[in-house]
Amino acid sequence: MASLPAPRFSVSHRHVIALVEANAQDRSTLHALLRPLNADIRDFDSAESYLAAANGCFGCLITEMALPGMSGLDLLRRLRAAGITPPVILVGEESDVRAAVTAMREGAVDFIEKPLLDVAILKRVAYLLDHPPPPLH
Repeated sequence: MASLPAPRFSVSHRHVIALVEANAQDRSTLHALLRPLNADIRDFDSAESYLAAANGCFGCLITEMALPGMSGLDLLRRLRAAGITPPVILVGEESDVRAAVTAMREGAVDFIEKPLLDVAILKRVAYLLDHPPPPLH
């Protein structure tokens, strides 16, 4: 397995949010929900495209659990194994309690059910950008 490049820090003072969602409509909806944060939002349609970009320091990563190819949970595991620790929010279906528990055990800061995105995502991301969790050891 190839190692991931170390993130490069940008001189911009705006937070950068990475959004990994395969469905273009869901990606657009999430982008619109996050727009009030006045952050740079980078969209990716797969975990692989996110990893290929790996050219910035993200203040927060939001990823769908059920992605084609590498899942959101696998992406989280790969980042943690490489020592890359942005706060990660996983998004999934409401009935996937086992996945939510696994995500939290693997180091996600939150698991948000798709039906509750409009209620929860904006507040949670805003908090994480202002209060990043401590790095994992």
